Parts: sequence; C-alpha cells; structure tokens
Amino acid sequence: MKGLGRYIARGAAILVVAGLIPLVVATPALAARQKSIRINDASVVEGDASTRTMTFTISWTGSKGGGVPSVHYATADATATAGADYTAKSDTVSLTNGGCRCATVSISVLGDTTTEGTESFAVNLSSAVNGTIADAHGVGTIYDNEGPPSFVVTDVAGAEASGTLSFCVLLTNANGATVSVDYATADGTAIAGSDYAATSGTLTFNPGQTSKSVPVTIVDDALAEDDETFTLNLSNATGGLAIADPTGTATIQNDDADPIVSAVDASVIEGDGGSSILTVPVTLSGPSGHEIDVDYATSDGTATAGSDYAAASGTLVFAAGETTKELHITVAGDFQDEGDETLTVTLSAPFNADLGTAIATGTITNDDAGPKLTVTDAIAVEGNTGTTALAFTVTTTPTSLSDITVDYATTDGTATAGSDYASASGTLTVPAGHVSGVITVTVNGDRSWEPNETLGLTLSNPVGAKIVVGAATGTIINDDRIQTTLSTTLTKGATAIKAKGLIEAATSGMTIKVSLLRKVGKRYVVVSTKSVGAKGFLDRNNDGILDAAYVASFKRPVAGSYRFVARYGGNTSYAPSKRTLSFKL
Repeated sequence: MKGLGRYIARGAAILVVAGLIPLVVATPALAARQKSIRINDASVVEGDASTRTMTFTISWTGSKGGGVPSVHYATADATATAGADYTAKSDTVSLTNGGCRCATVSISVLGDTTTEGTESFAVNLSSAVNGTIADAHGVGTIYDNEGPPSFVVTDVAGAEASGTLSFCVLLTNANGATVSVDYATADGTAIAGSDYAATSGTLTFNPGQTSKSVPVTIVDDALAEDDETFTLNLSNATGGLAIADPTGTATIQNDDADPIVSAVDASVIEGDGGSSILTVPVTLSGPSGHEIDVDYATSDGTATAGSDYAAASGTLVFAAGETTKELHITVAGDFQDEGDETLTVTLSAPFNADLGTAIATGTITNDDAGPKLTVTDAIAVEGNTGTTALAFTVTTTPTSLSDITVDYATTDGTATAGSDYASASGTLTVPAGHVSGVITVTVNGDRSWEPNETLGLTLSNPVGAKIVVGAATGTIINDDRIQTTLSTTLTKGATAIKAKGLIEAATSGMTIKVSLLRKVGKRYVVVSTKSVGAKGFLDRNNDGILDAAYVASFKRPVAGSYRFVARYGGNTSYAPSKRTLSFKL
C-alpha cells in the first residue's frame, strides 16, 4: 500500500524560446494515461442440489480522466459445461469511477450428486469502452463435493475501510473424523504490518463440519493507491486429506479518493534587464501512493510570450508521497513603464488525481515607473605630459520633464588618485528634456611605462530618476614603452670572437642584431651582422625585472681596431636600445 518509492524516474528536456533564457522542465509522463481493466478468478464448492453463486470482480486502475469505463463479459466452457454445471451468462457492465472502481459478475453454479472431480469455466472480457483490457480471462473453479473430501480456500475481496477480510476454508465433503489444516498469510503487493496483520494458525474440522472462517485485519489509510493483494496458504492437512486449492487471494480494494491538484497564483518583479523567474506552485490536497502527472501550459494575458516571458508547456510529475511542485517561467526584464502584466498557467489531463484550481494567474510586477539612469564605461589614452579627460556618459531613459540630479564619486582601481588621475566627486545635473550628461575625470600624463590602469565611478542619491546601472569603469590606456638596456662583452678565441650580453627588460621572442665593424681610416666599416634570439629568462640582478642573455659569434678577423654594435629594435611595448663596444685584436 505504501509504495512511496515506486515511481517512474523522469528525464528533462530543454525548453527554448527566442530571446529568453530557457529553463529545464519535465518531459511528458511516460505512464500511459489509460484505464487498465482486469478480471479475477473465483471458486466455489458445488453442492448436491439447487445453486450456489460464484462471484467474479472486474476492476480497473489508472487515470480517472475521461468517461466511466465499461466492458462486455461472456462465460465459456472449459471442463465445466454450461447448462449442466453452471448457467451461461453474458452482458456489459459499467465500472464505478470512484470507490472500488469495480463491478461484480455473479454466475450460478448448479449442484448435483454426481462424482465428477474439479471442473472449470471461463469468464472472458471484450469490447472495453474508455479503457483497455489488461487481463481478459477469469477462471471459475467448481470443486466437486462428492468423493473423498479435500481442503480448499476461497478468494476474498473488500474495501480497505472494512477493517477485516475473511477467507473461507472449506471441506469439499464432510469427513467422518476430526481433521485439521494449518494456515498462514503471505505478502503479495500488500505488506504485512503496514497493509494487513499477519495471521497463522490451525483450523480443526469436527465430523460433519465443512466450513471455517479465517479473519484477517486490514489497515485503513488515506493514501490513494492501487488495489493490493496478499494470500492465505494451507498446509499440513491431517487425516490423509488432500488440499485441492492451497492458496486463497485477498484483494484490498482502495477506497481513498485521488488527491486534488491545483495551481496557485504567483507574482515576480520584472527587473530592468536579463531575466527573472516566476515561480508558480502546484499543490496536491494530500499525498498519494501513486505517481501523479498533470499537463500544464502558459498563455498570454496582458503579457506577451516571446517578449515579456518565455512560453512553457509540459508535464509536471509528482513522485509518490510528494505534495508540492513548482513551475518556473522565465520573465524578461526591461526599462519600459508598462504597468503590471499577467499570464495564465492552465493545468489539464491529470493522471491519478482530480483537477481542482486549473488556472493560476502569474503577475509580472512593473518596476519601471519614471526615468532610469545608466552610466557607461569610459576610456582615455594617458599622454606623455599634461592632462587628458576621461569622460563618463550618464543617460536617462526616457527623458524627463524636470531636471534630474545624481551624486557621483571616483574610487581607485589599479590607478591611484593624485598620481594617475585627479579624484572627482560632486553632483551631475541632467537638464529637463536632455537625454544625457557627462562626468569628466582628469587623467595625468607621464612617460613611465606601466600597465593599463583603471578607476571606478559610482552614482548615488538620484533625484527625479532611478539608477539602473550605477557603476562604471574608467580605463587609462598606457602609451609609453618599457625601457630596455643592453650590455656587451667580448670573448676572444683562437678562431672566433663573440659578443655576449644581457637585455633587460626581456620577453619571449626578442631578437638582438649584432654587427662587427672594423676601423678603416677614421671611420668604422661593417664586416658582418647577425641577428640572435634572447634566451635564459631570469632576474639576475634581483630587481624584479626579467632579463635575458644573447650571444653572437664571428670568425676571428685579422689584427686591427674593431667595434661591436648591439641593437634591440623594440616593439609596441618595449623601447629600442643600443650598445657599442670598441676593442683591438
């Protein structure tokens, strides 16, 4: 009965709506929303005369949506013969939509004094309306009461609220001596302790007795659930008697109403940009032992799908035992003063639940009354001397019929007030009818290389408007190169001479051009030039700046006066440098 863990795990699909951020929503339910109709087996001891009634139960499980189910039934011979052993019957029955969700079919079994053994016939289902047939064949067993007696136990069914289900244990014929048989319950889909009280014991039949009752207490609860079963099993018959039917099945018919599923009104503040989430609760009136599914779909009220919110539809799934779920609808923020807007969420096609409040209203609360202020980032090139203006633009949407004022103040980022820029604070006035105003911050120029630097500007205390973007970043673009230095030394060998040195600051990919020049008369003439790469990046003098080594090798020339000239050409970040070394060979 409890079965709270028995549910179908669901996947997720992505809902995509142009222009809005999608949310993950539940996929349609996997469970088929059909009524499943089935018939149980039945049995009776025949008797010597007149008739006895064999009762079959036809029941259904599944969704309560749609019409009341009905089904046709008809008996059919097996080893028992209509007219001689039982009365043939056929008809169409409607099954109740609440309570046990069932109908009963009674078949008359004809008594006789002929020894003929156990016989059977069938009750077959067909032509279901508003449902599908899951078990179409019920077997009716007629136990012969002539011949040697044997034990049988009959099936039993009853509503959960009845408190007790009683099995009937029979002797097919009276015995001349006292006999007994053991009995014990066993779980089926019903669980001992939570759905019924386990029972066991021994039944004693005195001479002439043919019937005994075994009552079993069943537990009433408030969970809507499938009908559940347990069995009573016979064993250890005495007196040499056989057990013709050792197992009786008890069906606990669910009599609890399905919970009611309802949608609840909800609201969310729109926001000025991006998106926000409208959370619509969907609730059950109480827990259920079933999985519950319900379809949902949004529709426009005064809000429009695609511009104001992302349309959503799908199936919401409650696992057994859950009573609350949420639908998440993406709402688009904007700056338009448009009043509160609404959309609706409609529930439909509940599975294992009844529909309560099917329509909920989602309200998108407008927060855009009056003009809005937005400040944008600013950029300025530093310059080598003097000052440069870093201009922040503050815009108002829409324009105002009266003056707007707002306070502002700068704050250090990587730039430092007093050396990199002049701190600024004050009040900006955007005159009536104007769309913007400008806040100017003075940037100090220099010739020292440094990274690009930033400062912040913050708006506060608006009068006549609302701040929607109140912080901006000002970036001071460095236009100076990193200074470089070169060192050069001479290394002499028997066949070669080398120019060796360091370049600082150094970065990967630097190339140094080294020329060997010979003095001819009063001037130097280039003998050879080589370009070599910088390598071995280290901070050799521990000044916090990387340097790199270079070496250029030349064939040793004849005796004379010579000079090495080492040059670094620089790039957009590093300044050029040159080193000259004179020597004699």
